[in-house]
Formats: sequence, C-alpha cells, structure tokens
Amino acid sequence: MVLTIGSWFNEPGIEFKISYKVRKLIRQIVVEDVMKPFGLEEKEPNWFLGLVIATSSNTNEVEVRGPENDKRNKTINYGLWLPYKKINDSKDYLNEYLNSLFDALVILFEKYGIPEQPIRLVQEKVKKDVLDNPEYEYNE
Repeated sequence: MVLTIGSWFNEPGIEFKISYKVRKLIRQIVVEDVMKPFGLEEKEPNWFLGLVIATSSNTNEVEVRGPENDKRNKTINYGLWLPYKKINDSKDYLNEYLNSLFDALVILFEKYGIPEQPIRLVQEKVKKDVLDNPEYEYNE
C-alpha cells in the first residue's frame, strides 16, 4: 500500500493550521519505521492507504472512521477525526495536534496488527524534529 495523508474540513473556520511539511515528515517516517518493517507496503502494493485528517466544532475526542474501500481507484480511506477545541485551545497547539493525530494512528494501525510502540516511537521522532523548529511553522 502507498500511504497518503491529507485533510478535509467542511465547516467554515474550523480547521487545523498545520504546515504540509509536518504531514510530509509524518508520512516519510511512518512509511520507513512502520509500513516497511510490518509489510504493509507489500500488502496490496497497487493500492493507496488514504488518511484524511478531519474535525468539526463538535468533535471532542479522537475517532477513526472507516475504512471506505474504493475498488475503482484502489484506495482504502480512513477519516482521522481529531478534537477541535482541545487542540485549538491548547497553549501548545502543534504538540496537542501531534498527540491527537498519533492517538488516531495507534487506533488505525492496530487494525493491521501493528502494536502501539512503533507508532509512539514515530511520534517522538516527529516531535523532536518539528516542535520549536521554524522550518515546520504554518504559513498561510
């Protein structure tokens, strides 16, 4: 499977202002440290594993929705719903966002038989690289 990570926000003004560079880094490290070692790249190699980060004003806890299988486009999509107010009201916005996102990734990859520990190791690597690093700041 080929991993893709995107976002979708359907309420005006309700979104996460996170740099695409953060998602790109997460994708790279998840592929190298999780998908390859656990054989997910080899499983259905012509299919995409699409992760869509979403929220709404009334999303209060992490939730993983899906999968939605699109056989025509060879895509398995999951919605990773993150708690808007908890993240948005946090004093450490990016850190809280990453905590919630990786909580969702733990739930998601558990469906593929991957234990929590490798996901948490990726979380720590990402945090080490992006927190307090101006290169990963969001620019409109």
